[in-house]
Amino acid sequence: MFGLLFVSPGLQETELGKAAAALKPGEWVELKTEGLNRELFGGHDISIYSDKAVWNPVTKQVMFIGQDHLKPPPRFIIYDAGKNAWKAMPTPKWAEPLKWFHAYENNAIDPATGRFFHHPSASLIVHQFDPVKDEWTTLPELSKAPTGHGTALEFFPERKGLVRVLNGSVHFYDETTKAWSLLKDKLPMGPYHNVAAYSAKHKCVFFGGGNDSKNLYKLDADGKITPLREAPAIFGIGRAIITCDPVSGNFLIFASDDRVHRYDPVADSWNEVKTESPLAQKGTSHRILAIPIAEHGVIMFVTAPGKGGKVWLYRIPVK
Repeated sequence: MFGLLFVSPGLQETELGKAAAALKPGEWVELKTEGLNRELFGGHDISIYSDKAVWNPVTKQVMFIGQDHLKPPPRFIIYDAGKNAWKAMPTPKWAEPLKWFHAYENNAIDPATGRFFHHPSASLIVHQFDPVKDEWTTLPELSKAPTGHGTALEFFPERKGLVRVLNGSVHFYDETTKAWSLLKDKLPMGPYHNVAAYSAKHKCVFFGGGNDSKNLYKLDADGKITPLREAPAIFGIGRAIITCDPVSGNFLIFASDDRVHRYDPVADSWNEVKTESPLAQKGTSHRILAIPIAEHGVIMFVTAPGKGGKVWLYRIPVK
């Protein structure tokens, strides 16, 4: 059994809750946790070529599956807020034969049910983990879709399904019909290393980017795709850390030069967020995971053991 379910203290009683509650807008704080070490990562860099883990509001856990070039199979790790500790989970059966694999932006969560999704890149398959049933299942296979490394996957609660992005093609999995469909093809963006980030505030999924791309789009709850103002910096896996502010719902680019750019879809405008980031990307965004946590109004950042092995919390300033 995976044993993901547990009885946790109230959110504000956890170390995560207390640290977040003390944060003022614009402030960073290190959250001391147990178990974030090389052993947890299997002695290698499972967070390389990725910038995203997910917060499960049902189980109160951070969840992530990743792998580097050198040591298969992928590893499934969690952070338990109630215990303030990290733990390696059993490798899913579907992941055992995988030899070459990165997470990219292929971890996603349904916040209402706590179901966790993973899309092995360069495949047409998405797997889901149900923490209530404690089991993995596989969704219907994507058909007639491009494959390649650097895909992005995001759950869209208002549309009750999954958004999958690669090289200008946007597909959607409808949980009602149990079928995939093509929403749009040949959108200008990078050929791979694309991104997708859900905004609960604006009820949309922002997506695009990738290698050498500044192209940003919005998919709304009606299924309409709208090109947005071009980003001030190239963004995509390895080029930046991509996420959304859980309070304002604005799209965020933590660029590899340590500048932070924020997009407001209401004003259709970008501005730079002045902050003293402790992430120290120094030209590369590898090995740093971003996790918006709506209950606390903060973004958690996790740096791999080879890049410091720390957990940071950040509350975005209003302006």
